[in-house]
Amino acid sequence: MVEVILNGEILKTVSKAMVSLVSEARFHFKEEGLHSRAVDPANVAMVIVDVPSSSFQSYSVDGEFVAGVDVNRIFDISKSIKSDELVELTVVDETSLMIKFGSVRYSVSLIDPSAIRKEPRVPQIDLPAKIVMDAGEFRKAIMAADKISDHVVFRTNSEGFFIEAEGDVDRITFHLSEAELAEFNGMEARSMFSLEYLKEFVKVASPGDVLTIRLGNDYPGRMTFEVAGGKVKVEYILAPRIEAE
Repeated sequence: MVEVILNGEILKTVSKAMVSLVSEARFHFKEEGLHSRAVDPANVAMVIVDVPSSSFQSYSVDGEFVAGVDVNRIFDISKSIKSDELVELTVVDETSLMIKFGSVRYSVSLIDPSAIRKEPRVPQIDLPAKIVMDAGEFRKAIMAADKISDHVVFRTNSEGFFIEAEGDVDRITFHLSEAELAEFNGMEARSMFSLEYLKEFVKVASPGDVLTIRLGNDYPGRMTFEVAGGKVKVEYILAPRIEAE
């Protein structure tokens, strides 16, 4: 039995984060809150979503319940919900999810969790560089870079954090010094990433949200967004693009 109440912004954020990579996922309703993680079909990127129970208006779960969810359907429904509107989610018979907001009530069929692709293990990797910044600034840099290239380089050195993209005729450089970053440990790192994925990731971000980036040399990058007023944590792990010799 699952009975929870949350505001529309949280449901929008969770479904938007998941739908950027997958069409279906397992939602784990645990005592400590909601957790979901999945990897895209190409095994290039992973998404991890956590919503602590304290972020809900009301949270009642008997033990742990795993719901197989069509995230495309939830995302579509969330588009008609106002960010400040209260939403009731109820699972009673393990086959359907009730979504109620205002005078609207949806009954969404659940998927057998065993029929959904196995959840990935979170890789344990040492990424020396740490950058903490405004997620809205990061989003602007990624969307600008996407206009001239299909890939981007993240690098750090003593001068700060750089995002660089180069097209056939144009080049863009985004630079924040240590003083302009919320936190920076000064470690050197450099990796190239696909903008196809990054431009999907930044859709969850708004100005004022906090983004923590962990970066290595030609290693996967970890981008953790604290969004929806800090009530939702969305982490993306993205494999690097290896440059041709």
